[in-house]
Amino acid sequence: MMKRREAILISNPNAGRGGERRAREVARFCESLRKRGVEVEAFDTSGPNDAARLAASVAREGAPDVIVSGGDGTINEALQGLIGTEARLAVWPRGTANVLAHELRLPFDAEDAAEVIARGRSQPVHVGCATNERTGEQRYFFLMAGIGLDASVVQHVRPGMKRRVGEAAFWYAGLGHLAHWHPLPFNIEVDGQVFRATFAAIGKAAHYGGNLAITPRARMEEPEFEVCIVDSNSRLRFLYLLSHAIRPKGVAEDMRGAKFIRATQARVTGDALVQIDGELTGELPMTFEIAPSPIEIIR
Repeated sequence: MMKRREAILISNPNAGRGGERRAREVARFCESLRKRGVEVEAFDTSGPNDAARLAASVAREGAPDVIVSGGDGTINEALQGLIGTEARLAVWPRGTANVLAHELRLPFDAEDAAEVIARGRSQPVHVGCATNERTGEQRYFFLMAGIGLDASVVQHVRPGMKRRVGEAAFWYAGLGHLAHWHPLPFNIEVDGQVFRATFAAIGKAAHYGGNLAITPRARMEEPEFEVCIVDSNSRLRFLYLLSHAIRPKGVAEDMRGAKFIRATQARVTGDALVQIDGELTGELPMTFEIAPSPIEIIR
């Protein structure tokens, strides 16, 4: 007889088109897992940070595998509850940009995702941790932290537009915001050196906000960041950076106007906004470091 596994599914009911259609696709996905020998119990999130609460609860109760279905924001929330536990993470991507799924080359089709989860192979992934120095609050992240311009863009993206046009909402908001943006300088301290910046990306993954590659040499399986630092008030400089970021190989390490550093820790001080994995997180000062233990991801 086939040995059956157990898993928990944490699902954002508003992912995709939401409503009854979403409920039906979740039911079909659960049935696909059961046919492959995975007994699954499903929970819907009901509001902000609910995925973190659910993930922490089921991990404490000994759930071996936690499947998260939603966008990068929902997955990031679940990470907060899973980090430091023995539970493995699986992802069925159903969000706007799905940067994590693209980065790890995870399948989007429900049947293919169920097959990968049932196979059960996993890989350790090192994540970042941002600590707000004012409050002591910590936020873990898979992909990146952005300081300055992109955090301001995230702040100005309208949720309704994001639902209607998806990833294009960030482009629309970004180009509009750049026209009247007034950068606030801040300082980044890495290995005893201090750098002035008006924008920084602390990359844990190669891609950033979909098809952008601002830190293309960052690798999720490695315990270090690639940090991109730009110190400029020129809108043309940022458009130049963007034009390189959309290229297949991303921003070159020797690109004029940008500095790249490999690091395991960075302290950033100033007054700029910070976004983490596409969600506005707060303001500086913050410390960024590699989390002490990796998380296993089924892929």
